[in-house]
Amino acid sequence: MAAYFLRSTHISRNKGAVATRAAAYRSGERIKDERTGQIHDFSDRRDIAYKEVVLPSDLAGQPDMAWAQDRAILWNAMEHAGTRRNARVAREWLVLVPPELTPDQRVRLVRTFATDLSNKYRCAVDCAIHQPRPGADPRNYHAHLLMTTREVSPDGIGARTTLELGGRERFQRGLGPSRDEYLAIRERWAQVTNEALREAGLNLRVDHRSFERQGVNREPTPSIPEKVFYAERKYGHSAAGDAIRARHRERVEARQKSSAELARVVEKQKKELKEHAREDFKQLDTLPKKIRWNALTKSERNQLRREKYEARRVFERQDPVGEARRRELGRQRYHESRARNPQLDTARRREWRNGNRDEVNRKQREYRKANADELNRKRREYWRDHTDEANRKQRDYRRAARVQDNPSSSPTSLAMESAKKWLEYRETHGPGPTAEESARNWLAYRERQQLPEPPQSAPVPAREQRSEPARADDHEIKTRPNPDYDHEL
Repeated sequence: MAAYFLRSTHISRNKGAVATRAAAYRSGERIKDERTGQIHDFSDRRDIAYKEVVLPSDLAGQPDMAWAQDRAILWNAMEHAGTRRNARVAREWLVLVPPELTPDQRVRLVRTFATDLSNKYRCAVDCAIHQPRPGADPRNYHAHLLMTTREVSPDGIGARTTLELGGRERFQRGLGPSRDEYLAIRERWAQVTNEALREAGLNLRVDHRSFERQGVNREPTPSIPEKVFYAERKYGHSAAGDAIRARHRERVEARQKSSAELARVVEKQKKELKEHAREDFKQLDTLPKKIRWNALTKSERNQLRREKYEARRVFERQDPVGEARRRELGRQRYHESRARNPQLDTARRREWRNGNRDEVNRKQREYRKANADELNRKRREYWRDHTDEANRKQRDYRRAARVQDNPSSSPTSLAMESAKKWLEYRETHGPGPTAEESARNWLAYRERQQLPEPPQSAPVPAREQRSEPARADDHEIKTRPNPDYDHEL
């Protein structure tokens, strides 16, 4: 049976929420928050039936509005537009979609409602339809409509929408209370839902009014907060959930008695809730004011991380065995995660290094300067133990580089070049002496070396008068000059 449900919440930094994370979760995508540097990855979701960024009708399809169609660009722009720590960067409308409709009818219903919101407030609406998860209620078809709190235009993010204006600004512009707009939106969702049910040929209808306005004498179903609901689903009953159900039973019993008794019980419960709220606020005032993590910038987060890391390291250094065990477990986790998807791990590491290059280089310089003596000692020991291997690798590397720069310098090319030059020399200088001639020339040279040298006045025979033939290496067997300078004194 179709049921009416519509709830509006703000994506506010004061509550620890981030628009980029909300958009990534609802659309099942991976989005990086440029303001904080965090990556929100929900790409493994399989229950997303439909997702789309809806723009005002007169801006949809324009080339200069393509930036607003990109979910990552749109919500990063909204995060940068909100400069305060408690900025409201988005408003979410959570609605139940009738399970009796077909998938195409659900898409048309949600898109119609998103278009109405976008045209009325000149904003972008990021809508997504979720299917029931395994093990959940099979009727739980619902849609998330994430609406920007500022107007969008070809020039970028503009002023705040009229729905986000405060009381004074609304009064100055002649607008009524924001509660009236909220009630009008509730009524509009009921209208488009009933139109979709009528077009589908179903007799079901929904009503946005309360039981009291409809004239139904029945206590509405108690609303359990999300945190309490999920905690109870995981751990069982809780004190907060039991208190909500106890108040509901008390109202049901009072309604059965009389309207006066119901009014008395409702007034009593309001006073008790106010008293509990005052006590909670008093307790919060005694605690130090804590800024939510998502409200911090990237530099502030890194500073807190460094402080916590240094404080933890003081205790870890006191237990060397435990520290070694933690390091080994960390290495094992790293290798396991890298083995699952090494390409993705490499791409993320490269992206991180490119984004933090200056900081990494600065830390490396500081580390080398502080540990210069130890690093130099380890280098000397390493080179002393691996000199031969390092020299061999260097020779191989230089030879490969020489071949790569000049392919003709490879051993095969050098041998071919030498053979070519030798053939050219044979063509220009003749075949040269044979092996027997070379042997006779060598013996003659040895005999001449053993004979006494002729006087200096003796004429040196010309080359033409020599008995042996002229050779190309005659310059190597010339008579050496006498190094004795005593002139026979």
